[in-house]
Amino acid sequence: MAACGSGPSGEFLLIVATIVSIQLGQGRSAEELGLLAAFFTVLGDNLALLAVTRTAPEGGGACAAEDDGRADVKVS
Repeated sequence: MAACGSGPSGEFLLIVATIVSIQLGQGRSAEELGLLAAFFTVLGDNLALLAVTRTAPEGGGACAAEDDGRADVKVS
């Protein structure tokens, strides 16, 4: 198992996800399974985005100072 305070191991989470998937899939049609899969994909993507934005430095860090999203165009 994982060290104290670091949460469950990756292997444990994979096993739990597999068991939950099997339970959720019982008695569902292919259409329902597709909808559940799409929902959990969106949920996971949103959680990943939140995690990344919470670990980003305040104010955008060095990237914001270097790149304002506009292309540099030099006219000669």
